[in-house]
Amino acid sequence: MDFAGLELTIRMTLVAGPDLSVFVPVRLYYKDTDPYAVQFSFDVTPDKVVRWTFARELLAQGLTAPAGIGDVKITPIGPHQNRCLSIELESRDGYARLEGPVASVKAWLVKTFEVVPAGRESESVDIDSFLDELLTD
Repeated sequence: MDFAGLELTIRMTLVAGPDLSVFVPVRLYYKDTDPYAVQFSFDVTPDKVVRWTFARELLAQGLTAPAGIGDVKITPIGPHQNRCLSIELESRDGYARLEGPVASVKAWLVKTFEVVPAGRESESVDIDSFLDELLTD
């Protein structure tokens, strides 16, 4: 299967401190050629974009319960009817915590599982092309 991908652009709050937060546009992207992962990016400044790739399953788990033990941690916050999502990203280059709506992320994530159902990701991976690319670099 080959399709253009699924994209979601939402506004999230970048929490920079106890008294400092700013709204940022966040882009989530899913492509069946990398069926296990979602891409996540946001603009820190007009010239600097932060990009992360992490497991689609991690995002799915983080919608209902705290998930992640490494550089990406996802936690639902707030009451069910107004639930938000906290995404913490940490690397040697810095730390960021973003908060945004669960409902729109969940609706988008459901679409990714319609395109590539859970447990069927390996059917979308072209192992021969991956090995060719790996061995020619």
